[in-house]
Amino acid sequence: MQEMIVGVIVAVAAVALVWRLMPGNLKRKVAASHPALSGLGKESGCGSCSACEGDSCAPKKT
Repeated sequence: MQEMIVGVIVAVAAVALVWRLMPGNLKRKVAASHPALSGLGKESGCGSCSACEGDSCAPKKT
């Protein structure tokens, strides 16, 4: 039983790694193919959410 649990954890980690390293355009195509993946194709990074209101997380120019 323990080996099966470890196997599942390793498989999930491998899928997460492949998803993270996948090019953005391919990730969007895969995410568009199924409704459950719709939120996963969005790009991450500064300015992609409304939490920091776009430019507030950019370094201040002095």
